Amino acid sequence: MTNIIRPDFGGRNRGAEAPEPAKAGDASEPLHVYGIAAGHVVALIEGIGGLEGRTLKVAVGSTTQNVVEAVAVMPITPEGRAEADATAMAILRALEIVEQGTGPSSA
Repeated sequence: MTNIIRPDFGGRNRGAEAPEPAKAGDASEPLHVYGIAAGHVVALIEGIGGLEGRTLKVAVGSTTQNVVEAVAVMPITPEGRAEADATAMAILRALEIVEQGTGPSSA
């Protein structure tokens, strides 16, 4: 998918091919589940394929289906984990805001 954030780790040229999006089978268990909001789960999984090698993937998926999709990919480093945590928490907070609604209109 072209809407997935895919940094070029280490300056390697990925060429024309992009790695496949995360599927439920990419990891048997999430490394961390950040939470559930607005009917979606936000989790951290380990990616094991692609030109970047092993990566951390922030994944979002519906709680009613057994499929998640990577929305951000980071390297497996302490800095990458910190970036993944911050990204996942921002996504989770956005979903919480959606879940709460915007309240009455002031128009």
